[in-house]
Parts: sequence; C-alpha cells; structure tokens
Amino acid sequence: MTELNSVVNTTLLADDNQATISAMLDAILAKPLTPMEAKQAKTYMEQVATQAAGDEGTEVQLFQLMEMKNKHTTYVLRVALFSNNKAIGLDVMDAENGQFFVPESCPVVELQSPTVN
Repeated sequence: MTELNSVVNTTLLADDNQATISAMLDAILAKPLTPMEAKQAKTYMEQVATQAAGDEGTEVQLFQLMEMKNKHTTYVLRVALFSNNKAIGLDVMDAENGQFFVPESCPVVELQSPTVN
C-alpha cells in the first residue's frame, strides 16, 4: 500500500500535475454527463479505462479517487493512472449530493514525469 501511495503522490498529486488534472475535470464537466448508480459507474468506467489503456499500448497501474473543487462545487473524480505516465478521467461524483455521473468522453492526459529528490 505504501508503494501505491508513493506512486499517487509522485504522479497524480504532484504539484506539477495539478493543473493538468484540474483541466481534465473541466473537460469532463464541459461535456454531457449521464447520471448512474455508483456501483454501475465504477464497473463501467473501469472497463473504459482498461480499453483506453489497451488502445495506448499500456495497462492501468491503479485507480484513484480525487476530491477536487470546480467553481463552487466539490467533486470526487475517479482517475486511472496508466503505466506509461498518462491518466484518464473517469466518473465524477457531486460531493454535495452523492450523485455519480459518467462522462460522454474521457480525456487521456500526459502527466509530468515523477522526479526523485
């Protein structure tokens, strides 16, 4: 578990990648969203991530939930980190009412490479 936390901290949560992840959330919210039950959204979106990773010639390294603010609302975004240092934004939950949404399209973004201090 410590190794996975380290991977998340050096990739998805790294300061250099915060703007990229925020832009990913903005891109997801700018497109139509379909409400879905939490379990269905998780299963469906993890399949989408696996397919997208295969299209990239890589695999999903891990899934991570990230709490993010957008304007006046807080969201929980499920992100899949690929082994090739890319990530895909998946389903979104409105933290105020607990409703899950599945986006029409899921952006894949390239992250800054982790640096070792």
